Amino acid sequence: MAAPSRPFAIARLLRAQNVFTAAADAFAGYGWTGTWDWKGACVAAAASACLYSGGLVLNDVCDADRDASLHPSRPIPSGAVPRAAALALAAALLAAGIMIAAWIGPRAAAIAAQVALVAAAYDAFLKRWRIPGSLAMGAARGLNFALGMAAGGALFREARTFLPVAGNALFIALVTFLSTFEEGRRSRGAVAAVVVLAAAALLAPLAWLRFTTRAAIPLGLAAAALLAVGLRAAQKDPERFLPLVIRTGVRSLVPLDAAILLGTLDDPVPGLVVVGFLLPTWVLGRFLSGS
Repeated sequence: MAAPSRPFAIARLLRAQNVFTAAADAFAGYGWTGTWDWKGACVAAAASACLYSGGLVLNDVCDADRDASLHPSRPIPSGAVPRAAALALAAALLAAGIMIAAWIGPRAAAIAAQVALVAAAYDAFLKRWRIPGSLAMGAARGLNFALGMAAGGALFREARTFLPVAGNALFIALVTFLSTFEEGRRSRGAVAAVVVLAAAALLAPLAWLRFTTRAAIPLGLAAAALLAVGLRAAQKDPERFLPLVIRTGVRSLVPLDAAILLGTLDDPVPGLVVVGFLLPTWVLGRFLSGS
C-alpha cells in the first residue's frame, strides 16, 4: 500500500479534526470566569490546541512499534512521517503550547507545563493500565479547561470554581475508559454502563449553570447522541461500533463547552461560536481517519 501524502499524513497525526475540542476547552474555561475577551480567549485556545496535538503526536511516536503490526496504515508505520520527525514535531508543539501560555502569565504557564507532563506520562506508560490511564487523560482535559480559566484571570480560590474542571475531567476519563474496551476486553453490559455514566456527566452542568435553558439544548442533544450510538454498540456489536462511540464522546466536548459558555455568559455569541466548531470537526472527520 502506498504511503499517504505528507500533508494528509501530518493532518492525521495531529488529529486535526479534534483540535477544535481542545480550543473549545480553553474558550469555555475563559468564559467560566464570567468575563470575555476574544484576544485572550484565542491565545488560550492556541496554547491548548498546541498541547493537545503535541500530546497526540507523542502518543503515536510511543506506539509506533505496536502500530507497525496492528495499524500499519497510520502515518508513522506507513512511512509517511518518519518517527524522528514526529518526535521533533511533538516536542515543538508541546514547547509552543507552554510558551504561548507563558505569554499569558505564570499561572497559565504552570498549568500548560502540567498538561504537557501528564500527556507525556500517559503516552509513555500510564495508558498501559485502564484506570490510571483514563484518569490521566481526564486530568489533561481538566487542566486544558483550567488553562482557559487562568487566561481569564481566575484565582482558583473557591470550590465552585473547579466544578467544570472536574466535570470535563470525569467525562473524558469515562470516554477514555470506554476506549479500553476496543482491545478485546469488552462486555456488552460494561459498555452500556460506561456510556450511561458518560451521558450523565454530560448533563451534570445543568445543576450549576446560571442559564440552564440555553445550556440544556446542546447538552441534551450531545447526551442523546452519545446514548443512541453507545447503547446501539452495546446491544449489537461493540467491536464494530466502539470507534464511533469514542469519536462521538470526544467530539461531545464541543457542545459541553458551548453549554458552559451559554450557561455562564450574558452574551450568547461565544457559546454559539463554539457550537460552530462542530462544522470543521465534522468536515475534517470525513476526510481524516485514525482519531
